[in-house]
Amino acid sequence: MSLLRLIAVLVLLIPSGTVAVAAQSAGSLEVSGRVKIGGKVEKLTRKRFYLFRGGLEANKTLVEKLKAASVTSRDCFYCAQKASPEFIAWLKAEECESPYCRAITVDDTKKVPEFLAAYDKGLKQFRNKPAIAQQWLTTNLSPNLRDGFYKQQKASISTILGTVKPLQSSMTDSVSVKAIFIDIPVSSGSKPTETFLVSNIIPLEFGGKSYLWACEVEIGSAKKVTLALQVPEAGKTIKKCEVIVKDLPACAAGVCAAK
Repeated sequence: MSLLRLIAVLVLLIPSGTVAVAAQSAGSLEVSGRVKIGGKVEKLTRKRFYLFRGGLEANKTLVEKLKAASVTSRDCFYCAQKASPEFIAWLKAEECESPYCRAITVDDTKKVPEFLAAYDKGLKQFRNKPAIAQQWLTTNLSPNLRDGFYKQQKASISTILGTVKPLQSSMTDSVSVKAIFIDIPVSSGSKPTETFLVSNIIPLEFGGKSYLWACEVEIGSAKKVTLALQVPEAGKTIKKCEVIVKDLPACAAGVCAAK
């Protein structure tokens, strides 16, 4: 039997799927969005996290940029837009970053001046149909109040990352409060796992402070990995995590200033 024919016979004898498994290895990661902050468990709903190859050392430059980055807080952004105290309070009630965060109720419309103005505009636009005016209220808000903060955050992310490209990104939902990464390509090597970095890139705001995580995780194809975010106690650190906590400036009388 010729050598080529022998090789062909051996390939045919290999069980189907064996070649695919050997050539491809993928893992999964679940980031829990329930974090204990100041003695209270906060839910990080609708928050985006990013996944990068390599750990803290391999991404040292990125981590240093995260520490040094100056990002405008939610309150300061809307303060600069001259948003009413009622509008800012509505956002803060459920840690929202924009009016798209949750449904705007009829009661909300009555209490928040910007919502009421957008509703009244809709009444004229939709020929005095209250239900439609309420349903399409966000479209009649000023662009800066509607999605200006989102656009500013997007620009900040672009500046911080520069030429660095995340492998994946995922957003926590409002039910399980988890960000799920699947089909993570894991490089085959001398060990069954590969080191990755998880970060929210843009600080999350709770109780007058901002929180930013950059955490190492070991991911392999054997099982799903779960990352539970933590906030360090005074003078302590979190293993394999850089947790950057900063005081936020406060908006008072239309002016944003450091505390």
